[in-house]
Amino acid sequence: MKKIGRTIISAALLIVFAGLLFAESEEEMKKRILSTADLSGESAAEIMAADDGIDKGADSSSGQKRLPSTFPRDVPYTKEAVAFYEAHYDHKIMNDIVRKSYYYASLDAANALTDEYSKLISLARADYYYGLSVMESFDLTSLDKIDLGDSSSAVNINDRAGEYFDKAIAECNDALKIKKGSDAYSTLAQAISMNCTAKNVAYVLANGLKVRSNAKKAVALDYSNGLGQFMVIAQDAYAPWPFCKLKSSRKALIRILDDKYIRIERCDAQMIYAAIGYTFYKQKKWDKAIEWYKKIFEIYPQNFAAKQMIRKIEDRKAGKK
Repeated sequence: MKKIGRTIISAALLIVFAGLLFAESEEEMKKRILSTADLSGESAAEIMAADDGIDKGADSSSGQKRLPSTFPRDVPYTKEAVAFYEAHYDHKIMNDIVRKSYYYASLDAANALTDEYSKLISLARADYYYGLSVMESFDLTSLDKIDLGDSSSAVNINDRAGEYFDKAIAECNDALKIKKGSDAYSTLAQAISMNCTAKNVAYVLANGLKVRSNAKKAVALDYSNGLGQFMVIAQDAYAPWPFCKLKSSRKALIRILDDKYIRIERCDAQMIYAAIGYTFYKQKKWDKAIEWYKKIFEIYPQNFAAKQMIRKIEDRKAGKK
């Protein structure tokens, strides 16, 4: 009996120790992130203990007051890549001539990088945004305005975009042969995700699960990777019924906005807003859905996708099909 008692006590102590170890893991992880950040003279402990101006009682939708630091990433965006995605998300790319000017500028900036890993990730981003721009360049609610004989028309839109997503995926995989980096995994997850939209069901069945698995690897390497954090959850928000998890995914997305240890680019924020809006749309909570889509206009006033969705929601709200 004494032996059994000692075994039970040992097991209990082991469980308690494991619990403490697990509880400390996130704190240690955040300390590791902060230790490599530009803290402007503040210690990691001071910043972790501070509220940093976030109003805990406010509506958890702003996500605007982050840590006073810039978390390092594997590959910073080139200024040309930033110009490309900013122009895309604010609907300033209206034809192939403009699109290619941004694209080639991004390619030139990527090829000028001396580090091969950084070059590949930057090339992948250029190809990803080219494909994304092709897919979202047309107002699909006004098909009568599209020239079906034009090679850039909706007839060939998925095939054209898929070619560039394929290139981005190949470049990310080549980068991962050099280094298992967080940006490589998150960019790969993003490219596969959009390729699932561009390609057929067979592609989705073969590759759909790779989105989350790669995103999880990105977050495991860098907790502050906002794109990776989003891609882990996005599938639950956008999956068709009965596979979607609308309430839990929405809660998780809002957590990303409120977590001051997660780096969120402007382009990441608009994706999160759109996904939250979509969860409300699927629940037919029209006003809440519109509210979240309108948040995108605070970042990108001319965002095309948000305008389309708001128009669609308003039609549904009015009883139109």
